[in-house]
Amino acid sequence: MNDESQLALTRFDFRNGALRGSQLILYPRCLVHRSDAELETVPLARVTAIKVSFKREPRRLGWGIACLIAALLLLAVASPLGSFAHTSAQEMAANPQGVARALYGLLRFTEVLAALLPAIALGGVIGGAYLAVLGWRGSTTMTLSLGGSERAYGARGRDPRLLDFAEMAAERLMTSAR
Repeated sequence: MNDESQLALTRFDFRNGALRGSQLILYPRCLVHRSDAELETVPLARVTAIKVSFKREPRRLGWGIACLIAALLLLAVASPLGSFAHTSAQEMAANPQGVARALYGLLRFTEVLAALLPAIALGGVIGGAYLAVLGWRGSTTMTLSLGGSERAYGARGRDPRLLDFAEMAAERLMTSAR
């Protein structure tokens, strides 16, 4: 293999996800996964099956929806809690002695916390929306079966380029099996 670029049949660059910056390269007799930190060569003779699947991620989607619901609950509680703490603190301000003074400080703290709840809820909405979008986009995964083990290579979202790469690898696998 003097010049690898001439022998390569096709290549797939991971542009996002955990494998971002790495690439799969299909050669006539092997499949190479190359990144900055590692190099893995899989001979096509050892590959028994190639599977490509697209799956949404229900766990991320569920966490995103849960964050959105929690943010809505925080927004619903913020105003009544703030007004309750404010009116109660006003009543306690008339008699600032002993326990009433401690209760006054607690009610003022509750009032400040209620004022912060909308900002916390906004963070929950943004985070929940992000998780829900990632869960809905899902991931495309190519899995190589190698006798008793498997190698999985995933990309975020529905990636037709990975499907095309897997088709070409499968064709090469079929022609080398003959």
